[in-house]
Amino acid sequence: SLQEWSESDASSEESSELPEREGNTSRTLCDMDDIYERAKDCVYPNNEICSYMPGSPTGKPCTLRSHFHITLPHQLILDCRYRYMLRKSRLPKMPPYEPPRPTTVIGMKARVPGLFDRMSHTYHHCSRRDKIYTKPAGPLLLDNFAISYLQFLKHRVWGLLELKLPNTMDELYLMREIIFMFIKPNNCRFFEVNKETHDIWVRPNFTICTSTVVRGVNFSPSFLGVLITDLPLQETVQHLLSTELIRPMRDMWKLRYVLAQNLTFLGYGSRGTLGCFLYGVRDLLDPMSVALNEYETYLQRSPEKASLLHFIHKMRPHFALLSILRRLTDDVVLEQGPNYVRSAYLLSKLYRHTMPCMEHQKLATALLIITLKRYCNIIDAWWTRGSLEDFLSEFIVESCIDERDYENTCTVRRRSLSPSESPETHKIFEKVLTCPFYCLLLQHALDSGDSQELLRRVNLLGEMLSASNVGKESSLHDEFAKQLFEQTKLYCPNMPTEDEVPATSTTSDRIVECHRREVHGAGHLANKNLTYLLNGAFRERTEELTRRQGRRKPLTGPNLLRRLQIGTTLHVRVELPEALRVILLRRHMLANEYAMRAYRKELRLDGHLHFLRHTMLLEGYCHVMPFYLSIFKRIETGQFWHDIADLSTDLRRIQVAHYPDFACSFWLYASSQVKCRSSKAFEALDGLEVKYNITPSLQRIIRRRHMQVYNKVWHLMLKLKWALWKLENMSFIQRPKWDPYSPMDLADLTVRRLEILRFWLLYLIHSLHTHVMQCVVQRIESRLDECTNIREQKKLLDEYVNDLKSYCLLTEEFTSFRVALDQLFHLVYVMDLEWDSCRSCLSDEDNALALDISRPNESGDMTSVKKMEYLALNQVVEIEMTYIRCHQTLAEILNTLAYKENHGF
Repeated sequence: SLQEWSESDASSEESSELPEREGNTSRTLCDMDDIYERAKDCVYPNNEICSYMPGSPTGKPCTLRSHFHITLPHQLILDCRYRYMLRKSRLPKMPPYEPPRPTTVIGMKARVPGLFDRMSHTYHHCSRRDKIYTKPAGPLLLDNFAISYLQFLKHRVWGLLELKLPNTMDELYLMREIIFMFIKPNNCRFFEVNKETHDIWVRPNFTICTSTVVRGVNFSPSFLGVLITDLPLQETVQHLLSTELIRPMRDMWKLRYVLAQNLTFLGYGSRGTLGCFLYGVRDLLDPMSVALNEYETYLQRSPEKASLLHFIHKMRPHFALLSILRRLTDDVVLEQGPNYVRSAYLLSKLYRHTMPCMEHQKLATALLIITLKRYCNIIDAWWTRGSLEDFLSEFIVESCIDERDYENTCTVRRRSLSPSESPETHKIFEKVLTCPFYCLLLQHALDSGDSQELLRRVNLLGEMLSASNVGKESSLHDEFAKQLFEQTKLYCPNMPTEDEVPATSTTSDRIVECHRREVHGAGHLANKNLTYLLNGAFRERTEELTRRQGRRKPLTGPNLLRRLQIGTTLHVRVELPEALRVILLRRHMLANEYAMRAYRKELRLDGHLHFLRHTMLLEGYCHVMPFYLSIFKRIETGQFWHDIADLSTDLRRIQVAHYPDFACSFWLYASSQVKCRSSKAFEALDGLEVKYNITPSLQRIIRRRHMQVYNKVWHLMLKLKWALWKLENMSFIQRPKWDPYSPMDLADLTVRRLEILRFWLLYLIHSLHTHVMQCVVQRIESRLDECTNIREQKKLLDEYVNDLKSYCLLTEEFTSFRVALDQLFHLVYVMDLEWDSCRSCLSDEDNALALDISRPNESGDMTSVKKMEYLALNQVVEIEMTYIRCHQTLAEILNTLAYKENHGF
């Protein structure tokens, strides 16, 4: 029966007693398979086989049952008392019974000759879905096999089986649609597209009338496996289109869409690194486009020889290349992030595809060479003009203004992502930084930036280019490709040269051919003046293209790939980083040689550093000592001393005699008017600052932070010189000659305590001065000759300035030490006041150091009164205690830094 019930219902009276049959027919599956095989054999009827019904089990033809019928389902009315014992049927619900329908009426459509003779890129049509299109039957029976076979089945089953007839068209029509879908996909008779998702699929009810026999072609076993099937012709064609052609169509559509979105056609590489890559992909797609056009011409000239199988066999190598290009493009093209991240990601990904483990290593190598053209053009402009011309912001470094530099000079730095970028972009950029090929380009860019800018400013760039003959040679991109093939030829001796490889038809060649055809067509115009103008314009453009090709043969992806394929069938080693390193290192060494010569001779960097050491570090203090002593005296007397113009003029007048080439760039500047008005010399000196005017080229070495350290050391040295000057001018007190061994009274002891304090302060200030001068007298000029590039010079001066800052106790860890040192300078100031007070109270003379130690009867009562007054009001004890506390504080700080924290001076 048609319904299956549970085991509990198997013994019920309502169950059928008929033998077990299949669900939809009275025959078994084996019988139905036999019917189908006999139906195929009855296409050519003969006398032996007159029926497609299966025979009897004994092998004799069956005469009792010459037909079979469809068994209809029985409707059972179930009583309520048996419901709990029955289960639901697992069969799907069948549609209601309908009477047999007549066979489908076929309308014949005549083929109009010459209707589809146009090329595929100009071919348009509309497909009506409410009719069935068939090709008229030819003289042979199999000319319309796809529709004839289904008609045969429909007649045999008397319309009881619904067999939908397909729309059929000849094979040439299908071939034209296939070529059309590769060039410009659109909805057509055999294919349907989705322009939003760029998807293509085969229509389910379309096929060809029959397949053309292909002779003289050896198909691969994998391809024959697609054809040797038991499917009808309609399903076989759809399966063949879906497995062999749909994926190449999608790949071509995707690549054409990416090319259209990223190329502006304003010249080669108009969209930067991504544009160079896509131009390389387009050049690799050109042979396939040419092959499609050639096969379309072949369809017109020899339609009887062309077939679907022949087209697939001929285009299979192009389909394989198309699939690789599609997967490679999807992997290396980044759709998010700034331009420099996308360019760096593109290069790093392509470099990973050039590894020997990759199957398409040679293709990726050729594309990477083409993609590097944009970076090579930027480096060439940087090399020849000394300027970073990165208008699309895609290079690995950028020009910036370092605020720490002197006068905000422009320099180069590595690009970094802004915090506003997405976390995915940050992860991608971190991976790019680990690529060795990217690190090589980054290191060269950072090393070459300062050298090229320096040579441009000192007018040595042209001399360097002339000496190296760079202008006469090819560009960096051509040198890179040449060096790569030279290194590969060491272990691949069969590697052909550029002239030995036949050039492919480039875009410019096709433009020239198109112009020639246009010139030939313009000769038939009736207006001779218009013909002359058109011929002249076409001729000028053709000559310009020909002249451009004659100057330099451009590198293209197909030519590079062909050279690698001809050279060896095996994979090659990764020679790209080494080839690029050799060229960049050669250029970098030449630029460094001229840069070092410029700093030694033209800019005299060693002379500037020598002048700064003598003037700001006061190594040549003997030349300018009168100038500074006059400033000290004017500060203490309260005169207006901070007239910057007069001070700078007086200082230059002294320095010109010793440093005639550098003195004019040195002047003083009042950084704080409030400090300059102080009567304390050690505070007033902090209001002065030294300005040194140097050229922008020197500003790359001597930076603003260096000058700030020099000014701090200059302030410290001036305070030390002032303290020594004050203490050394306090002379010893002379005793009377007549009684040198007489006992000292209280006044004599007080003066002696002041003298002892002077000795202590002198020893401390001298020790600190000696410590500072040990670092100041180190000559950095002699070490500059050992440097080979600007980066080493910067590093050397940075180390020297950092050592100077640390040795002179100017770092942050010496903050408490400098506070105690300021207290000592203030103590020297108070000591000077106390010394003057002692002189005014203990002596009638102007010289306070020559006290009058005479007999009481000779001096008078006024002197005794002054002595007693001084002894009552002096601050010698407070000065002593302040010095002791300062000395202990300095000792504890130095002990902690030197022994506990292991600080080296």
